[in-house]
Amino acid sequence: MFHSASVNMSEKESLLGNHTESTCYSSVKMLDQPPSSSDLDTTSSVNVFRSRSVLRNPSEDFYNRGIPIWRAVLLVVNAALGAGILNFPQAYAKCGGIGTALAFQMGLLVFITGAFLILAYCADKHGSQNFQEIVREILGPVAYILTQIFILLYMFGSTIAYMILIGDQLEKVGKAIESQPPWYFKRDFLMCFVSIVFLLPLCLPKTLKILSYSSALGTIGAFFVCAVTTVRYFDGNYPIKQHHTKVTIPWTETLAAVPIICFGFQCHVPAVAIYSEMKRASVPRFGIVTVIAMAICTTAYAITGSFGYLTFGAKVQGDVLMNYHANDVLVNMARVMLTLIVLSTAAVVLFCGRSCVEGLYLALFRMSPAVAEVNERKRRIIQTLIWFGLSLIIALFVTDIGKAVALIGGLAALFIFFFPGICLVQEMLQYPVLKLSKKLLIVLGLFYVVLGVFIFADSEVVAIMQDISKNALY
Repeated sequence: MFHSASVNMSEKESLLGNHTESTCYSSVKMLDQPPSSSDLDTTSSVNVFRSRSVLRNPSEDFYNRGIPIWRAVLLVVNAALGAGILNFPQAYAKCGGIGTALAFQMGLLVFITGAFLILAYCADKHGSQNFQEIVREILGPVAYILTQIFILLYMFGSTIAYMILIGDQLEKVGKAIESQPPWYFKRDFLMCFVSIVFLLPLCLPKTLKILSYSSALGTIGAFFVCAVTTVRYFDGNYPIKQHHTKVTIPWTETLAAVPIICFGFQCHVPAVAIYSEMKRASVPRFGIVTVIAMAICTTAYAITGSFGYLTFGAKVQGDVLMNYHANDVLVNMARVMLTLIVLSTAAVVLFCGRSCVEGLYLALFRMSPAVAEVNERKRRIIQTLIWFGLSLIIALFVTDIGKAVALIGGLAALFIFFFPGICLVQEMLQYPVLKLSKKLLIVLGLFYVVLGVFIFADSEVVAIMQDISKNALY
């Protein structure tokens, strides 16, 4: 689900960015803009929370260096597409039909896209290079710490979800090779082997540069899954139109699909870093990127969700590929391709989570950049091994990816709605005179905040209740 945080930035550079050269920004602070309180050191911590929000006039590097629009589109698309595409058929089933599901999806998409623009505006104004820095600059160090914790929890849950996905897909491939698979074709062994041998080495590097060129492969893999669900619906190899539900369930139960939709579109955390790496970065240019990227994601999700639901109806699983026969060659090709894509995506997720662990560690011990650099490599390896080991242990016992998605999907609502909304409100309140446009933006920001809190609370309560209920949906 998250492909790139910053193609060239290391964790130390992103956390201790006041000692690194900042990216050039496309706008210069105007005289009528409110002063930013984050221009001052707001804590006693030495160089950890100090602001980096110094906007510079465009230089030659601003026009010649950075990610072009087409590559930024692919990065955002690949950050969103991933395991989420497999869950959309179940989301459509929970909504009771394609029409209701598309209405939910398109309604949320309007505000999801708007959140990108809010974050780009805040990043452009304060010179922030990642999601956490925006929160630090606008809301202060306490909110910065809380945001680090929320991102850590979300990334940890996402890592578990991706490991579950690897095990589930490869187990099906193993059954296709051997009808009575031996121990080395079992889910637990395949998950551990592939994760340790292939995923772990990708998680250890200091930067994401090695992973930044696979975004096109991720997009191709996602549309290959779309093609498989479409072909298998029309070729008649699977019984269809036998288990469909009608929209006779209470509308409140359709809210169970919201976490899946949020999980599928949540790429707002890495999107800020992508924006900071863009060539000639500006809010309008990033608006073009997000509109194209969201259109691609919506097309992929709508195709997979519709044909997956039409094929299996209410019996569709949280991972739609698990519904297909183990010996289906075309589907097994999709499983292998999806596994390869998830390896790089999971590595990016772990990188983002590890940077949060590092940020909390530096804040707790109030380390200066010089001291932090001394044992950086040792800390990075230890943090990676602990994160990786705990995720793998939990993934061995959680056999349904839907459970992980249901829990972390609620957290996704905070990153999509709550944090952009509260940042927008705080930014508008800095103006000494509130014109009508500013007041309307405050109302919009408050709506984002309320929507984010509602989706988060409802999703977590529903997920927990379903897990402990005898009639759980999962």
